[in-house]
Amino acid sequence: RERERERSMSSSSVDREHKGELQDLKNDLYDPKKTKKALKKMVAHAAMLGTPTGAPNVSVLLPDVMHCLESADVEQKKAVYMFLSALSSSNADATTIAFNRMVRDVSSPNPLVRAIALRTLTGINVESMAEGMVEPIKTALHDNDPFVRKTAAISVAKVFGLSPETVESGNLISKLVELLEDSNPHVVANAATALNEIRQRAPFSVLELKMTTATKILAALNECTQWNQVALLDTLILFSPSSEREAVTILERVVPRLNHSNASVVMSAIKVMLYHLSFIRSEETSKNFMLKMSQPLCTLMSLPPDIQYTCLRNLKIIIQKYPDLLSANVKTFYCKYNDPSFVKAEKVDIMIALTTSVNVHEVLSELKEYCHDVDGDFARKAMQAVGKCAIGFEVSVEFCIKIVLEVIENKVPFVIQEAVVVVQTIFRRYPNKYESIISQVCSSLDEVDEPGAKAALIWIIGEYSDRIEAAEEILEIFFETYTEEESQVQLALLTALSKLYLNVESDRSVDMLQELLGKTNDTVNDPDVRERALFYWRLLAGDLELARKVVLATKPAIESKPIEDVDEQLQNILSKRIPFVSSVLFKRPSDFVSYKNLYACPKEFKDTGELKDSTPQETKEAYQNGHSEEMDTLEDAKPKKPHTDLLGDLLSLDVSAAAPAAPLPPTTVPQPQQAQTSFTPQVVDPFSQMSDAFSPQTQPFHQAGQAFPQAAQVFPEAAQAFPATVQASQASKQSNNPFDF
Repeated sequence: RERERERSMSSSSVDREHKGELQDLKNDLYDPKKTKKALKKMVAHAAMLGTPTGAPNVSVLLPDVMHCLESADVEQKKAVYMFLSALSSSNADATTIAFNRMVRDVSSPNPLVRAIALRTLTGINVESMAEGMVEPIKTALHDNDPFVRKTAAISVAKVFGLSPETVESGNLISKLVELLEDSNPHVVANAATALNEIRQRAPFSVLELKMTTATKILAALNECTQWNQVALLDTLILFSPSSEREAVTILERVVPRLNHSNASVVMSAIKVMLYHLSFIRSEETSKNFMLKMSQPLCTLMSLPPDIQYTCLRNLKIIIQKYPDLLSANVKTFYCKYNDPSFVKAEKVDIMIALTTSVNVHEVLSELKEYCHDVDGDFARKAMQAVGKCAIGFEVSVEFCIKIVLEVIENKVPFVIQEAVVVVQTIFRRYPNKYESIISQVCSSLDEVDEPGAKAALIWIIGEYSDRIEAAEEILEIFFETYTEEESQVQLALLTALSKLYLNVESDRSVDMLQELLGKTNDTVNDPDVRERALFYWRLLAGDLELARKVVLATKPAIESKPIEDVDEQLQNILSKRIPFVSSVLFKRPSDFVSYKNLYACPKEFKDTGELKDSTPQETKEAYQNGHSEEMDTLEDAKPKKPHTDLLGDLLSLDVSAAAPAAPLPPTTVPQPQQAQTSFTPQVVDPFSQMSDAFSPQTQPFHQAGQAFPQAAQVFPEAAQAFPATVQASQASKQSNNPFDF
């Protein structure tokens, strides 16, 4: 506080650069004919304090301004309070000298002076002054003039942001709730605005609406401005009807707001209607209200792009909960030539979400045009949408393949990369079908240069290596640049060559796979790729039939979700936050917004999805002002977790006390130096050198087997669970498998 005072005094020091101008303003303040003009100049200078414009420091004239408040001229008082408001934003401590004078003006006979004085008083951002603001606000909340009452309602929210505990201890929130039943609609709207601001910050339930209060809010809707209507609709989301009749009443009173020209009013009305539709049991009634919402939502697509984007993002949340809401209006979301890229991308997502087996061909015809758009990112987005249609609707696969092949034949830049990925997706969704297009896809080998497209093409060749005659030649092209590729491509090539070897078993495939595994061990640093290579080596060294069952196993059909999936809990939160920022980002408000100094007094925390729960350290710091003893009591009352000594438990483990188990069947760990003895003299082991290279990889496993000799006795069932694996391992020692080391 001392440092703040010193800073305030230093900022109030004489501005030598503008000394002449300040003296002229001071003289004008004492001239009745020039006072108002001087105050207007000072308001402009105060608003520019702290900016690089070099405005004079008019805070030094604050004592001279105070005498102007003694005038009975309302315009002059208004100018003074405007000056104090502008000055409080940059130098709040300096305005505290006028605090008592403003408190006195709150009791002025003129309602305009009372309201302006209260607004300026609560705008002083000094926490120590918060307690002195409570009584003036209480008086203003019961004022006879509605203008003063609506100003007092907003003042409660301002003081809550400054000192929440002061508002709670002064019982201002309950008095603010009473204003929701005020006879003046503007007072009701301001009370709703203040309560909406407070409930987003308070860690407890601020308001529980009843039907009588909800009726008052609905009555005020018709007489308020558009932004006040938004505040009232946001408050109605807190009302939970006790019967279906009450829900229908709310819906019928909110429906006229759907025809409003302000998009925010429309979206807020839709938010309230969607919430109360969950209380309607009659399907016919629910369907009628949904039909009334569909046309206003389509009308929003004619607004400016930024509003369209906000509405489209919110539509994703709405459609996920009510997929049939706009199913008949998919053409409304077709992209226009002058739409920005970010709007086009969202429209494509909505189109796919509204696609059905009836209109899928119409949607694909539109997407076909988008695939040739000059905007590369948008064209790729359209191609991804074609793939989603192919996965979701089998009747459209032929048309989707036609679109993809047209893009591949025309070698459309950028889009051809996504087209190859779509072909892979189709093969994964419909295996052993549409194999006739493989040759056309392989013809685009020279144009494929992105890691995702390369991996997709390699997967196709490996999956159908037994039916592609030039599979070895194509894979050899990627083999030459193996060390330069991304990990995604390297993993795909390892799998594809393993499939090729198991399908063909030619000498060339063996040589390529052996060299690839050796190159992976010697040059690749990615642990995932090295792990995959070692896995395939050990798998292929055993029974090849067993390896075929693993590598060539039938894959489950894939599925694709049309839009971003939001979990149910997050969906319930976001559906009540339409059209706030959180509903656009698809995040809980607590993920990107946090408030300081919520409460210094203990309150039961209720996570509504709008606040970020504080950490124990933050809670302790928040309670340390006047509540240190209570905080210590709470800390002592918390149950403490027992300290667990994992190392001590491991060393004290008595494995010898376990019951004697059946001995393991004799197994032989393959050693590199014994690899040649398992072959006949006519066969030369092509992996004699590679075995030495992989011996360091297997050495830790041998050491682990020697470090725990009694582990087999603890788990006797493990030895009997896999007898077939042990026999297969022994049988492989007598085979001609080139991967047996």
